[in-house]
Amino acid sequence: MEVLRKKAEMTQEQIANGIGVTDHTYRNWIKGRAEAKLTIRQVKALCTLLRVSLSDLPDDFHEE
Repeated sequence: MEVLRKKAEMTQEQIANGIGVTDHTYRNWIKGRAEAKLTIRQVKALCTLLRVSLSDLPDDFHEE
């Protein structure tokens, strides 16, 4: 997920705000401390923010 975020030149805070969660929550997903459970609306927003399709998203948020 971080590779896609960096490619889109967005901060963790921008992604978090864009999908309606706190940056703390987003960081916990990246670090594997919590599992992301997104609504369809949030997934659509994430795809739009990252400029990718659903199939381009990784299966989880953990850092590669």
